[in-house]
Amino acid sequence: MPHSAGQPACCQLTDWDEENAYGHRPPTCRTDQRNEEDATFSSIDLNGLQPQCEGPKLPPFPNRKATLKVIRRLSDPEHNGEAHVFEVTIARKAYALKIFKFYNEEADVEAFSKPELEVIGSDTLRAHSDPFYNECRAYGRLMEWDLNGRIAVRAHGYTTVTAENVHQLGAIFRIEDLIQDAEEHKINPNLPPYRCMFRAIVKDIIKDDVPLTHKRIKKMRRDLLQMREQGIYPLDIKRSNYRDGLLVDFSSAKTKPHFFLDMCAESRSERIVNEDLYAFDDMIKEANIKTWVKANLEEYKEKLRPRDLNRKKYPK
Repeated sequence: MPHSAGQPACCQLTDWDEENAYGHRPPTCRTDQRNEEDATFSSIDLNGLQPQCEGPKLPPFPNRKATLKVIRRLSDPEHNGEAHVFEVTIARKAYALKIFKFYNEEADVEAFSKPELEVIGSDTLRAHSDPFYNECRAYGRLMEWDLNGRIAVRAHGYTTVTAENVHQLGAIFRIEDLIQDAEEHKINPNLPPYRCMFRAIVKDIIKDDVPLTHKRIKKMRRDLLQMREQGIYPLDIKRSNYRDGLLVDFSSAKTKPHFFLDMCAESRSERIVNEDLYAFDDMIKEANIKTWVKANLEEYKEKLRPRDLNRKKYPK
C-alpha cells in the first residue's frame, strides 16, 4: 500500500558517521505496529558534497540531531525530474526536503568535444552541471546578497540521507528511481563521494499556493530580473516551479562564474540566459492572466504602438 499522510515515517538527523554514510554499517531501522519507521539521516560536510569550484556555496543545515518525520510526498509522481520533494517536520517545524537522485554525467560529457573537455576539466563540468550543485550555488549567491527567502523560497542548508533510508522512502512512496539508486549503492559501496550518499536541501514549505494575479506577476518579474542581476539564471521557468509567487527550483540554474557562459560566444551565451525571459512570458500567456507585464520587455514594446502602451489599464 502507498504511504499515507496520516502515517508519517519517523527519522533522526544525526552527526556525521563515516561508516554509516558509506554503507559499511547500516543504520538501525524498524517498523512498528503503526507502520512508522525509525531511521537515521546524516548531515555532513564531506569533500565532494559541495561543488569543488570557485563561487557561492550553500552551508549545511544546522540542526543535525533533531527528530525528523516524513509526512508526505510533495513532488509530482508523474514528473521524472532530478529530485523528489517531501513534506517533513524537523524539531516539530514543517519543511520541504528535496532529495536528489544520483547525478549521471554521461549526457553532459557527450555535449562537448574531447578538446573542450580537456579545457573544462571533469571537476568543473560536474560542479557546474550536477543539479544538486546547481541549487547549492544559486542559493549560495542568494545568501550572499541577503535575498534568500525574499525572491525565492528560503533554503536552510544541505544535508544527506543514507542509502538505506532512501530505499525505504522509495518503497513506501513507490519511487522506482530512488530504489534503483539505493540498490546501486549496495552493489558498489566504493562509489565516489558524490555518489556514496543521497544529498538533500532543506527549504521552507509553502503548503497553499495562490492564483497568479497582475500584482503577483509584477513581483515575480522583478524577482527574476534581480536574480539575473546577481548572475543567477534559473533556466527552468514554469508555473509548477513557483509556489506563492516564489521560485522553488534551481536544479537547472547556471550561476556565475560558470564555465559554459564564459566559453560561449557572447551571442550564444545571451540567447541561453534569455531563455528565462521567454519562458516567463510563455508561462503568463498559458495562465491566461490579463496583464501588461512582460519579462522580455524590449520585444513587447516593439509589438505595441505608443498609444497602445498608454491605453493599457489593468488592476494593481
